[in-house]
Amino acid sequence: MTDARQPYHAVDLMKWICSLLVIVVHTYPFYEVLPDVGFVTSNILGRIVIPFFFVSAGYFMQIGLTHKQEGYFRSYMLRLIRLYLIWSLLYIPFGMHKLSSMMEIHGWMWLGALAVGLLNTGTYYHLWYMAALIFAMLFCWLLNRKLSLKVLLGIGAGLFLIGLFETYNGLIAGGWLRQTLDLYLMFMFTTRNGLFFGVLFVALGMFLAQHQRWRKIPHPFRLAALSFILLVIEAFSVRSMQLALDYNMYLMTVPFTLFWFCGLLQSRLDWPLPYRQLRESSTLIYFTHGFFLELGEILLGPLYLNHGAVRFFFVFPLTLICAEIIRRKLPMLK
Repeated sequence: MTDARQPYHAVDLMKWICSLLVIVVHTYPFYEVLPDVGFVTSNILGRIVIPFFFVSAGYFMQIGLTHKQEGYFRSYMLRLIRLYLIWSLLYIPFGMHKLSSMMEIHGWMWLGALAVGLLNTGTYYHLWYMAALIFAMLFCWLLNRKLSLKVLLGIGAGLFLIGLFETYNGLIAGGWLRQTLDLYLMFMFTTRNGLFFGVLFVALGMFLAQHQRWRKIPHPFRLAALSFILLVIEAFSVRSMQLALDYNMYLMTVPFTLFWFCGLLQSRLDWPLPYRQLRESSTLIYFTHGFFLELGEILLGPLYLNHGAVRFFFVFPLTLICAEIIRRKLPMLK
């Protein structure tokens, strides 16, 4: 019997691999001993993860809107919001510990910090992705009710180009533009959010799903390989010219994610793997690894903070164990 989800097996496997890459990004295991390797793993390989997650979410949302009942989007969004709120509550103590180690904050200011966390940065820093995903999917769904996906892609591309100022900050001269961008960063901290980062990739996933456009791209893995080479050149160029405030967004992640995702959809992967479990585990690995990022710092102190290998080998196995326990025993958290 043919597995109805077989075309998505490669996507499921890639989601799991990307969730492991998130741990690498947040533990940066190579930086102390091999800075260039650390830069490649954390600031190049690690930066393709979130665009892939956004595109995947947009793709499957469009599939659901096309083939499922009318209430699909509402139920899907309510599930995302429920998960986000549950995990946000679980992370509040860890977020408070992290925030208090960075700045002094007292009394009513915690309420403001909670509001900023829920709406923008997350109650712990990796949860920003969920806030961004919810916003980007709602934004794209609302605009697509009035506009075509091609127009939505154009809007997303414009927003993404604005968001790139964080990466290419060194190119922006003084004057009103610099003042405007600095004022924005003072209140919003980053362009790594649903508006400037998420909309384009969610719209791209929706666009690929419509009329199965992903089938029309020949040799997608070759094009992805070329795009990745250009991405590496872009990242090292930005670093060598000291342009970036942060390395969250690159121009070449757009074609790379497009072609890589199309290649995965075109792959007929029939390896004997538990694909559903991998898909569920990828979500839980992403959610749970933050616990151990903070616990490592609390329990091991300087040993954890100063040694990448310690960070990685503390967080990695504990995250996998915790994610598997939750997958089996606590289905309401996945």
